[in-house]
Amino acid sequence: MPLGKAKQFGRDWTDGDLTFPKHLTPEIIHSALFIYNAQGKEEIKARVKYLTKHIGDKAVAFAMALLVLPALMDMTKETQQYKDFLTSRKKTIN
Repeated sequence: MPLGKAKQFGRDWTDGDLTFPKHLTPEIIHSALFIYNAQGKEEIKARVKYLTKHIGDKAVAFAMALLVLPALMDMTKETQQYKDFLTSRKKTIN
């Protein structure tokens, strides 16, 4: 399963002018997009397996974490602790 233009995958478009945290490198972001754009569950599994071989377990874990972040944010918004925080913020702002 080729990634298309292999020379462009994970390319640092800043030409080294910026440093990235390990979990937000262009390679991690491109990997997350590669997984996200799969057509079905079987293709997702194949892409994750492919990436694991090429960039390693830790890098794939970072990419997967980016993909689940919106769901985690939604879950957090439903907690009582978050609702209490919002209520306390409204009291201090007004």
